[in-house]
Amino acid sequence: MIKKQRYLPLFIGLVSLFLMTYGLFMHQGDASVAATQQASITAVDEAYIPAGTFAMGCTEDFSSLHCDGDARPIHLVYLNAYYIDRVQVTNSQYAACVATGACPAPLSIASASRPDYYTNPNYAQYPVLNVTWEDAYAYCQWVGKRLPTEAEWEKAARGTDLRPFSWGFEEPTCERSNIALLAPGEVTPRPCIGDTTPVGSYPQDISPYGVLDMTGNARDFVNDFYLTTYYSKSPYYNPQGPETNQGKDHLARGGDWYAHPRLATTWVRHDEASAFLYQHISFRCARNAPVEPPPTPTASPTPTPLPSDVRSIGPEGGLMWITHPDHLTALHIPSGSLTSEITFTVTYTQSHSTAELQGMDHFFTITGTPSPKPAALLLGFKNPGGVIAETINLYRLESGTWVTRNITITEQSDSHLLAWINQSGVYGLLGETHHLYLPLVLRRR
Repeated sequence: MIKKQRYLPLFIGLVSLFLMTYGLFMHQGDASVAATQQASITAVDEAYIPAGTFAMGCTEDFSSLHCDGDARPIHLVYLNAYYIDRVQVTNSQYAACVATGACPAPLSIASASRPDYYTNPNYAQYPVLNVTWEDAYAYCQWVGKRLPTEAEWEKAARGTDLRPFSWGFEEPTCERSNIALLAPGEVTPRPCIGDTTPVGSYPQDISPYGVLDMTGNARDFVNDFYLTTYYSKSPYYNPQGPETNQGKDHLARGGDWYAHPRLATTWVRHDEASAFLYQHISFRCARNAPVEPPPTPTASPTPTPLPSDVRSIGPEGGLMWITHPDHLTALHIPSGSLTSEITFTVTYTQSHSTAELQGMDHFFTITGTPSPKPAALLLGFKNPGGVIAETINLYRLESGTWVTRNITITEQSDSHLLAWINQSGVYGLLGETHHLYLPLVLRRR
């Protein structure tokens, strides 16, 4: 691993150590006190993230927000269960590690507007800043944890739906998160506060799992090295990122107090090499949850339909998805493709349950008013042995015959298939997928 060079003058580091020792910890005693604090820090409030699949990344059709190329393609990822800190590591927590010698002092004691940010007890509960990835890694090791992977961070921030911000789809406000907003007629966003705030100060900036400050305040270091094209080859199970440094060091995820909303989405990726402003980056830790034994599979599935919700999407289009304990499948209706309100009903029946569907491995029904433009159908599936692309085909039942007319498959991997369709009807999937993740749970964006 290449150690990031510390570019600030040496005397700043010495001053940091001096002030840290005689400022913040004057009232806390010696290193033995800091060591005593380690147990309580290890037991910091955590959020449990259950095992299962979620959609990682974005598409240009996702919303009005920008989708950078390094966050594409959207793909399915399965993660084992884990715990992640609900808030970022604070100045006081990090100082306890420094006092034991397990962590180096920050590169600077100042924040954007506070010259004594790290040493002043008034800022003890603010997120620690001016630390490198290596410093963050050392701290998490010290408390018996680790840095979260990029995929773990994103799932903790967005859950299993496709929200652009941790709280949902509503646009950020200064009351909801500590970020920067663009005023009408201006080209430069104005920070809501102009610096960090105490961790957890924005109860609305909360993810489906109860994790705070994932959109604003400070970015988070994650464990992975950064690679622009990693998503195109990311594995389905527990991706760890590139094995080696590809020249851009590690990743930081999330927004911060100076970030415009387009740079604070749940999918935006910041490489450490370009995000050199350490006054904007903090971190939080994670740890593995006990592995639960998988459920015992039945010898032969019962060929009965499974229920699905019915929701409506208006003329603006939207994304309807499934959240299942172990998977996600989505049906995306592009903006402008609908001339009136439309309702899709999607049902799933397991293979070989009715005579006319003999021969298909999986099939399902999409009903609704035909749309003049194609819709994107994302099917998630699992095959531990790998999917042979040539054997995966999507068909539509037309007058008793399976056809591929008006079906365009644009993406195919060992975890999903993305196809464009423009007709309702009965669809069948033929191939070595083993498990097709349906039914769809249709929701409004």
